[in-house]
Amino acid sequence: MILQAIVRTGKLLALGAACCSLVGCWDMVEVNQLAIVNLVGMDREPGNGKYTTYYQVINPPGVAVQKGAGIKAPVYTYQVDGFSAVDLAEKTFDIVPRRPFYDHYQALIVSERFAKEGLREVINFLEKQPDRRATIHVLVTDSPLPDMMKTYIPFERLPGRAQRSMIEFQSKYSGRESRRSRVKDLVENMESSMLTVLPIVSLSGAKPMPTTERYEQIDANQGNYIMKGAAVFKHDRMIGRLESSDLSWFYLLDGGIGVFSESLIVNGERVDLQAPKPEVRRQLVMVSGKPVLKVDIYAEAQLVENDQNVKLTERNLDEIKAQFNAQTKKKASEFYEKTKRLGWDLLGIEAQIKRKSGKEWADAKKEEEAWKKTELQLAVHCSIRNIGTTIDPYKEKRG
Repeated sequence: MILQAIVRTGKLLALGAACCSLVGCWDMVEVNQLAIVNLVGMDREPGNGKYTTYYQVINPPGVAVQKGAGIKAPVYTYQVDGFSAVDLAEKTFDIVPRRPFYDHYQALIVSERFAKEGLREVINFLEKQPDRRATIHVLVTDSPLPDMMKTYIPFERLPGRAQRSMIEFQSKYSGRESRRSRVKDLVENMESSMLTVLPIVSLSGAKPMPTTERYEQIDANQGNYIMKGAAVFKHDRMIGRLESSDLSWFYLLDGGIGVFSESLIVNGERVDLQAPKPEVRRQLVMVSGKPVLKVDIYAEAQLVENDQNVKLTERNLDEIKAQFNAQTKKKASEFYEKTKRLGWDLLGIEAQIKRKSGKEWADAKKEEEAWKKTELQLAVHCSIRNIGTTIDPYKEKRG
């Protein structure tokens, strides 16, 4: 027993000596020493080039479940003005009492005038940082940026996280957004002919909601973020915008749509179809000396609304499918022609032409804007896989 006690004591002493020799994490920073940034907003004055940057910093007690009197602010917004990235960084420490921590911020919102002037300097700065957060989403706002950055929004108390969630949910469950709206997506097209499409976000309501009293109001539409189309970028500069009604057609032809929905009028009544992740096959070919983009869309749709006052027969289903195919082809072709008139090569045809080889493509590769002569040949193939829990719609009863 004495020998065992001596051995046990020796092991404890050895373990203690080993622990004393450990260096430890002397450079560790406690959470309460950090200002965790959740959302960044940026504007630039066209005349003098002065940057105005807004940092939304998380207030942990305001995000946690709150008990007792009063609601604590979930975020605090700091405004910093400067003429360069270094200037902004130095001035941040003048007003923020903690070390800014950018590793987990969710989105960057830029003003529309800044987007139109060009984001090259900001992109170059982000690319040089080890914590550059290439996966954050970039959004453009057509609302006053101070109002956007100084508004508490309902339900999701961290505006940066709300923006990221809205983009990701819409990209999955609708045809109006895409996850390809990150810093890395803009960077990839900076020095090519490819265009980038980034979301536009606005502030709903007549005024911002800068106090926590906002959380005591039931009207969620007032003082909330709302998606309002998309900004079209060439290189680093915004050159135009797509309306919300355009986005499903762009993402459909681009092949990146999450869910495609379309409303039809069949037998004088409304019929709605929804197709999750339609398959899009694209091929650029040369036909009689002219580029032709062949697009085949395969949609397995489900019937989500049917107000027809007739039985849902096989013949009726064929009518629905035929009209869906014709209407989708017509609207998608109209969207394509509209973008050509605007001079926007949204489908990246010019880049595809440059990658082609062979004598038949030699002239097209030399010609400027040869993509504008490209004809779209579109074919839509619809099948209906789900007609709901009831086969026939309930009929309208009169008298």
